[in-house]
Amino acid sequence: MGKSTPRPGEISKLLARLEQWLVQHRAQYHHALRAGANRGAVNALKLQLGRSVPASLRALLSWHNGQDPDAVGCFEQNRRLMGCSAIAAAVKERIAVSSAGNSSDYWDPAWIPFLDDDAGNYVCLDTSRPGAPLREVILGRSNQQLLAPSLLAWLADFVAAVERGNYVEDPERGEFFRKHAQ
Repeated sequence: MGKSTPRPGEISKLLARLEQWLVQHRAQYHHALRAGANRGAVNALKLQLGRSVPASLRALLSWHNGQDPDAVGCFEQNRRLMGCSAIAAAVKERIAVSSAGNSSDYWDPAWIPFLDDDAGNYVCLDTSRPGAPLREVILGRSNQQLLAPSLLAWLADFVAAVERGNYVEDPERGEFFRKHAQ
């Protein structure tokens, strides 16, 4: 993570840089991204969640409303970018499973996922905490670790690492992993 936290107005610049990089270096994955969510879709998500959608997530969803679920390719690591409907469905399912007591996997209704590994694990904004830090939610874990102080801070680190060439794509599976330091 960089030493300074980006200002909120920077998210559009970060997403524009990422868009340009994807077009140049991951064109096939870029084609799998859906068009941005309109205001109506984001408002519907707000109603389905029963809480406001943080500005940073609104900006991300307006940039691209997730990706084609049938496309080979991951946004970051083995995680796929979720759109409004996928977010709402995941939250509804996790709350139902957690509240039914049929699972030891705890889910906090304040968590809003935006990345999904297709195995029930998510990267979420924790809207119960100031700044909505990012939390990695892994099934079977009792404590879900914090990844970054905010979506904006995580995105700034991700975009900078991508531009430096610190990520490599698995051409067969489409996973997009950060290279290990040598």
